[in-house]
Amino acid sequence: MSNKKDLLKSCAKTGLTNRLGYSPLGVTPIPTQVAIGVATASYWRGMWYILDDNLFPDNPLYSAVASLGLGSFGLAFIQGAIARQADYYARKETAKLPLYYKPIARFGTLYCVATSCVLVWRGAWMGWDIAYEKVSKESATDRGHLTRSGIGSHVVATLGLLAFGRFSSVLGPPAKVSILEDLAFKATTWQQYSKAAKWFFK
Repeated sequence: MSNKKDLLKSCAKTGLTNRLGYSPLGVTPIPTQVAIGVATASYWRGMWYILDDNLFPDNPLYSAVASLGLGSFGLAFIQGAIARQADYYARKETAKLPLYYKPIARFGTLYCVATSCVLVWRGAWMGWDIAYEKVSKESATDRGHLTRSGIGSHVVATLGLLAFGRFSSVLGPPAKVSILEDLAFKATTWQQYSKAAKWFFK
């Protein structure tokens, strides 16, 4: 109980947040949450529009398939490369990240995974629209059909995510279940850097 009181007193004295924008209770302040949400949506919007204009812009089916294919390849390649590198260092009995593995390289890896996530999302989104139009002979984005199409994908997705036990992925799909996270920038070991690589060091 005393520890809890001390923590609350500390919050009162120092303010709810520290200079990093996180509270002593581990809660990200609402303004920071909103700012992160806006920045994330802006990132996805920018990438999405670039793809709309350059990836088979005149053929929605090809564009959807290409998005899913490229996104899947990107996720598999990047995560596989990290796992292989982790395995290499594990065999050398060296768990530390190499000195040359600077934040710029980590950012590049995260950026590639993030772009792959956008591709997967875009391919799935367009795929639903195309499938609905094939079945109903109406555009999925027409007034009235938005609700029908939305209910269909929403119900199927909810049931599917519950079946996989990954419903929390809706908080940031599909990056939520990626092996990479922002803490990679501060990582000093492969265990911290890659979730998928952890089993090498058990």
